[in-house]
Amino acid sequence: MTIVVLVAVFTILIVLNATFRALGATPTDLRLLLADACWALTMRIVFRYLSQREAPAHEVIIVGAGIRGRLTGEAIEKRGREHVIGYVPFKDEPVHPRAVPLLGASGDLERVLRSTPAGRVYIAGNALKDGPAMQHSITVCEHLGIPFGLPVYPFRLERARPSKSASLQDGYLHYDLFEPKLRQRAFKRLFDIVSSAAALWLLLPIFVVVALLVKVTSRGPVLFKQERVGLHGRRFHMLKFRSMVVNAEELKASLAKHNEQTGPVFKMRRDPRVTRIGRFIRKYSIDELPQLINVLRGDMSVVGPRPPVPSEVARYEAWQLRRLCVRPGLTCLWQVSGRNQISFEDWMYLDMQYIDHWSLRQDLQLIFRTLPVVFLGRGAS
Repeated sequence: MTIVVLVAVFTILIVLNATFRALGATPTDLRLLLADACWALTMRIVFRYLSQREAPAHEVIIVGAGIRGRLTGEAIEKRGREHVIGYVPFKDEPVHPRAVPLLGASGDLERVLRSTPAGRVYIAGNALKDGPAMQHSITVCEHLGIPFGLPVYPFRLERARPSKSASLQDGYLHYDLFEPKLRQRAFKRLFDIVSSAAALWLLLPIFVVVALLVKVTSRGPVLFKQERVGLHGRRFHMLKFRSMVVNAEELKASLAKHNEQTGPVFKMRRDPRVTRIGRFIRKYSIDELPQLINVLRGDMSVVGPRPPVPSEVARYEAWQLRRLCVRPGLTCLWQVSGRNQISFEDWMYLDMQYIDHWSLRQDLQLIFRTLPVVFLGRGAS
């Protein structure tokens, strides 16, 4: 398809070239025309690629393991862009022999989705027989912020809204918990790539200085890698400059009684595990700079909810898991609203507000609001 577009564009350029020459256009005019056309074509290809990558559909789970569920799975695999990672049968449903693997019963869907990262759920049931179980599955998906596909039946929806790209081509109406805005998200991803690459290059001298200071002031590696939970529950290793002693994770349990934050997170103002240089780089968020590598790789974004550790996610309430329906980021509303000075529940509500009202303009505003907070060290522990 791309080759066809290229051939068509260059054919048009040749025709325009001949036309402009016939009208007396100068070579400079022709070069500008060619440059503009090539730029427009390149950006169109880039945005189309990024829009496809940012679409919220990767691994999927099918609720329903009978013949309807299995036929849905075969159709999904045939289309190619999504991959079925498992089935969740309804109660007393005859399970199709090829509906594998089975991940649990429909009544355990919340547990399944907590432990198995999925980008979309297909609810392949019969409303006359499985109606209450289907309604339960819808409620779970809404609470967890997971997009879902639903046959055309009258079900009660609390927060989900039909996707603008929804159709019945695959036999399902598709619902999202927030507007995908794929073109804007493609631009957001392009911004992440360009800005993180530029920042890594410009900040290279600071990286070198901080790395040397960390190395000469305490024993252990320069970088600290910690497993975090990202988009749709996928795990990745988040990078930081090491600001604590090497055995900080082992010491955390003995300090639990000194936790100054509510909820499942641990925050301590005068944490004895923090090194001398660590206290400085944490105050001004310098320890977070290596996460620009995570942004460049696509694990994170410049703006988005902070990525939690798995132990925190295991203690989340259902509504708090909606944080995982977007890519985590370096900064968000929490960073510009007091950071460690606000409660865990307020932190979660701020993240939900960001998700529900996301826009490119809001991202740019948050970036500019974050800069003075970081430079002045406001709200840091």
